[in-house]
Formats: sequence, C-alpha cells, structure tokens
Amino acid sequence: MAKYRALAHTDEPLEEWARSPQLTANTARLAHGKTVWRRASDLALIQSELKFSALEIPAIPLLPAGLARGTINEIIGPRSCGRTASFLHILAQATRRGEICAVVDVHNSFHPASAFSAGVLLNHVVWVRCGGHLEHAIRSVDLILHAGGFGVVVLDFCETSPRMLNRIPLSYWFRFRREIENTPTILLLLGEGNQAKSCSTNLLALQMKAPDWHGKRGFRLLHGAEIAMNLRKPVGHTGQTYSVKVFDPGVPVG
Repeated sequence: MAKYRALAHTDEPLEEWARSPQLTANTARLAHGKTVWRRASDLALIQSELKFSALEIPAIPLLPAGLARGTINEIIGPRSCGRTASFLHILAQATRRGEICAVVDVHNSFHPASAFSAGVLLNHVVWVRCGGHLEHAIRSVDLILHAGGFGVVVLDFCETSPRMLNRIPLSYWFRFRREIENTPTILLLLGEGNQAKSCSTNLLALQMKAPDWHGKRGFRLLHGAEIAMNLRKPVGHTGQTYSVKVFDPGVPVG
C-alpha cells in the first residue's frame, strides 16, 4: 500500500530552498514555475511540538503532576464514593483558569447549585442533558471534541446499565483519543468501571471508607466522609493509595 504524506507550500525562492540543509532524500519537491512544495513535517511550525501545561488538581495527591492535556482520564467507583466531588473539583480548577468546559450528562444528574458551591464558574460550563440516551451522549461528545476549544469535557454515564455500556464500540475511545491528541482538551469519564480500556491515561478508583455523621440520634447529618483513592493507571504507578476526608462546610459540627 502506498504511503501518502502531506505537502505544504513555501514562498522561498527555488535557489534558496535548493541550498537549504533541509533538502534531503526524504523531502518531496514539486516545482511548477516558481512554486515549491515540500512535506509539511519539514516546516518549523510543525516540527515545534505543541506543549500545554497540565491541569493542576491539588485535592488529588495521587496526581501530583495534574491531568495531562490531550488525554482521556477516568474516575470510577460505586455510589457515594466521591466521584462527583472529585469531578467538580477538576471542573472548578479548569473554569477558574478561564477555560470553557462541557458536561455531557447521560441521566441529567448534574446539579448546578452543588457545582457552584464547589467553586465551578457556571458561565464557563456547557451542560448537555441527554435524558438517559447513551447514544446521544456519545454523539454529543464526538461533536464537542471535533469542534475543539474546550478545556475539560466530562462524560458522566454513572447509573448507566452495564448492558448499555457494553454496546459502546472500543473504536469510539480510540477515535476520541485521536481527536484530542496534541490539543489542550482533557476528556474525563465518570462511571462504575473502566470503559476506555487502554485508551485512558489515568484511572482513579474511589471507595468510601467511613461516613462522618454528626448530631443526636434521629437528627444526624452527614458531615463528610473518608474516601480511599487507588491509582490503577498509569503503569508503573499502580497500587498507590491515599485516603482523603471530604467535609460539607454547611453542616455544623457538634
């Protein structure tokens, strides 16, 4: 099978371009009058690798370097394990930097008031409510990633049945990873299990260790919880665990 490579136009004169040290056997040259073409990969703009600073996540010590741009990341765990608190913290960090984020909500479970309390700037968030239609959510993510310009794109398919999740072709995750590669976009998946498989860069598993109740019997309020974090990906950093306590500042102590 023939291997095709992109060509780019340059306004350099033929004589100067011919004397350029970049003219090698691997450089394609087509001349029509004074028009010169060469491989796009030889241009300095293409050769200079785009570097985007990672998104810092101070509340998750297992990710000291933050979330790398252009990657797929997953936060998994059962109900009441801290998935929502973790993803709202990530969303708050991104929106405070002035980034536009998107939340693709399969079951309309996103709560704007809770997000506002967590520090999320709601005027920087695009909320896509899918009404329980998983296929609409996948299509929405595809359109958003293809459009570009978003800092963090969250796909929340919590409470989606495994039967429906198993119908998502693995090729979709390869497609999404390819779409955000070399871009400042981070795709964050929320669910009970690993969905992106080998396409995800970080896989953070959460589990509630112990709830923290305050008050007398019959009038007890949930003040917080101790959450166990387990980093399952990337390879080489698996097995790292950390316990963090999450508190509700609105609940009085005593």
